[in-house]
Amino acid sequence: MKRNHKEIEAIIDNVTSRIRAEEPSASIVNDAAQRAWARIAAETATTTAATEEATAVEHIRGCADFQSLIPAYLKNQLSDARRLLLEDHTQECIPCRKALKEARSGRVAASATQAGAQKKAQASQTPVWRWAIAATLVVGFTFAAYTLFQRYTYSYGVAGEMYAAQGTVYKITDTDSRPLAVGEKIQRGEKIRTAKDAGATLRLNDGSLVEMRERSEVYVSENSGGTTINLARGNVIVEAAKQRDRHLYVATTDALVSVTGTIFSVNSATKGSRVSVIEGEVHVDHQGQDRVLHPGDQTTTGVSLEPISIKDEIKWSRNAERYTNLMTQLTALRKDLNTRVPRPGVRYSTRLLDLMPEGTVLYGALPNLTGTIAESHRIMQERIKQNPALREWWGKENQQSKADGANLNQVIDRVREFGKYLGSEIAVGAQLGQQGEPEYPLVVGELSDAAGFRPFLEQQLAHLKSQSGGAPSIRIIDDPATAAPQAADAKAHEVLVWIQGDIFAAAPKLEQLQRLAATMKAPGTNTFTQSPFYARISETYREGAGLIVAADLEKIVPQMMQQDAKQAGGQQRADMFRELGLTNLKHFMVEQKEAGGKTLSRAMLTFNETKRGIPSWLAQPGPMGALEFISPDANIVTAFVVKEPVALVDDLLGALEKVQPDLRKQLNELQTQHGLDVRKDFAAPLGGEFAFTIDGPILPTPSWKMIFEVYDQAKLQQTFERIVEEVNRIAGREGKGGLQWERASVGGYTFYTLRSVDFGLEVHYTYAGGYLVVAPSNGLLSNAIRYRDAGHTLLHSARFKSALPQDGNANFSAIFYHDLAPLLEPLAERAAKSKNLSEEQQAALRQLGADQPPTLAYAYAQGDRIVLAANTEGGPFGISPASLLGMPNAFELQHIIGDSIKPEQPVEKQGK
Repeated sequence: MKRNHKEIEAIIDNVTSRIRAEEPSASIVNDAAQRAWARIAAETATTTAATEEATAVEHIRGCADFQSLIPAYLKNQLSDARRLLLEDHTQECIPCRKALKEARSGRVAASATQAGAQKKAQASQTPVWRWAIAATLVVGFTFAAYTLFQRYTYSYGVAGEMYAAQGTVYKITDTDSRPLAVGEKIQRGEKIRTAKDAGATLRLNDGSLVEMRERSEVYVSENSGGTTINLARGNVIVEAAKQRDRHLYVATTDALVSVTGTIFSVNSATKGSRVSVIEGEVHVDHQGQDRVLHPGDQTTTGVSLEPISIKDEIKWSRNAERYTNLMTQLTALRKDLNTRVPRPGVRYSTRLLDLMPEGTVLYGALPNLTGTIAESHRIMQERIKQNPALREWWGKENQQSKADGANLNQVIDRVREFGKYLGSEIAVGAQLGQQGEPEYPLVVGELSDAAGFRPFLEQQLAHLKSQSGGAPSIRIIDDPATAAPQAADAKAHEVLVWIQGDIFAAAPKLEQLQRLAATMKAPGTNTFTQSPFYARISETYREGAGLIVAADLEKIVPQMMQQDAKQAGGQQRADMFRELGLTNLKHFMVEQKEAGGKTLSRAMLTFNETKRGIPSWLAQPGPMGALEFISPDANIVTAFVVKEPVALVDDLLGALEKVQPDLRKQLNELQTQHGLDVRKDFAAPLGGEFAFTIDGPILPTPSWKMIFEVYDQAKLQQTFERIVEEVNRIAGREGKGGLQWERASVGGYTFYTLRSVDFGLEVHYTYAGGYLVVAPSNGLLSNAIRYRDAGHTLLHSARFKSALPQDGNANFSAIFYHDLAPLLEPLAERAAKSKNLSEEQQAALRQLGADQPPTLAYAYAQGDRIVLAANTEGGPFGISPASLLGMPNAFELQHIIGDSIKPEQPVEKQGK
């Protein structure tokens, strides 16, 4: 007999009302309690804390409840309904996904533990047993309904089709298998397997292509977060279609790969999984660790599974030649754009800054880049016509653009035409809104052809109207004072445009243009020009401005903290920010410009108070003696000077103590148990200089070195010896070998070797000239001392000197330097021996080494400000000709390096 919805509700109401009305006798309650406690006591030894947390949660109301289920989930102790709920939630919730990763790696999130403790405390104080059965019925009914919804909505239906096949491809079930024909639909959950010497290409519903190698098996599943390609074994290459609100996943037995649109390879094998990226960005989750891969990157999940060149990894693909050609041509195109396209010059004054309204907290200024964009596009089209690989790639990109309602060629043409009317600069300013965030931007710009701009703009608006079938929400006004006010029900995104002389302005509110008109009539009345924020921006213009982004943090940070304080844990975070000195931030300035033939990228932070926190850590520019232990041929160098290591440690501990109040207690226990004090034993003996370098061959083992300035060598060595004693004491209790010391005196220096008996790892160090030098071998230590004694150091390198900025500072507070050119010649030789690259590619690699300039990023700590800068192509903003058109970061130097670093083996013929 079928029952309708109202009858089911009546039955549930009847059951719950009877439970509420039931009054068991005291003897029944006592007997039940005794039986329960007896059973709990009997199962204590085998019942884990994770199970207790899972059973303590009766209702899932938010993230805290989901996180309390994580331990039980990892032990497979959750019901199917809760497991599905948790998996779906963690795909969409970043904090819970992070908590799950931390739990997998052994670090259970504190928030989940605290939430579980609070739940258990409440359960012990509140008599909820009366509601247990009713809650189980209601929650169980809800979970069952949700589970059925997930299963019937996402577990069944067509996932895609067999797009192409070579050889025999099978559809596998538990009891049978049958051949699958090209064009046949593939259902979600159906297992597809390629036979020996066979291959297949699946096309998913979203347009993604999945190429399968021989002996590979996959099935496709789906949930609200996206589509998952479950790779049971074998190799696939995925050309993922552009994802909008969802993700595309590839799941192996030990890794989860997620993308939003890219080309990548996944190999699921006996030793583990190997993920390689051809184009785009890929996230790989393995054992709770999330690694981000970019073009040319590769990662493996097994210690016995070594990386190989991506070229070899994908050579089985029928598209292998196309991928290789595309890589080579895109790399050449990027270089061509960077060298042939002219850059905009700097500006030493501006009228636009004076037009910003009172209360402006965010300011940005952009030079007229339309000429640069148009020239980049012209060169791009020129190269595309000359090369088939680029034509094919561009055709796919254009097809995707058209699918999104855009035609790049038309857009570039309009940008070029629009740029004819503009002056040298466009600026935007914003004020703080009620939520403490910048809002209601005001855009102002100069016009080089004021008379022709309005007719051009009206023509473009009319064209948009005819194309879209509706009037665009842009209104041109003649005078803000007499313009019709915006209706109360006006479009939320209406933009008002006003043209006055050779200035145009655009804003979402009429009041903004009215204030601007008043400022232009009486320039001296604008109080913004008297503010420190205005003065700071003006200073940048006087030094020569390119791209500028500035923020008045003195006003923004307090508002943000006030809003954050209303959230859970907000006060703790505010206290931590104060300890770090972040509440003393004043202004933030970012700029990028051409200087001396180089792209100078610079960021500046200014502070109101510099006695604690971040502004008190980095020392003013000073000599770096640690660089004297580094050779002129070093590939990577980072070095910095700090004011006082002990003060830095105190600030960090003080900040951490705000979010973890028992930190000081834990450190005291550490000191009591092991006799170690982080502040006195580690920080106090050190000086103010630190350096790290890759200085020598990177194959087979990178030649790294670390250099620390030391004021109290005896104290630091005593600390090291005490650490070894404690480690060996603990290792002895667990039957391990621990650590072994070796000492050798050579040339008046004592060389220390510290070796792990259990893992075979070792580190070498020595003290020289007031510095501690650490390296993976004694040979590198001896070389470092010889460099210093002979004056053969990085400071005398011609390439290092060529990267130094031209300014008034004699020293740095911190540097990051890399020079990859010395690496490329040996890589080319290795590639020639192993025959992994063609002669043309080897020549390109050598030429790239000859053309690759060194890069230097540096910092100056100057009283109330810290300046970060870099002399590099494109800089940290990526505003280079190669990136103006959204060129993919697909085929960088890593690709060539990856192709050459591999064992030598005979060349195999590749079939298409």
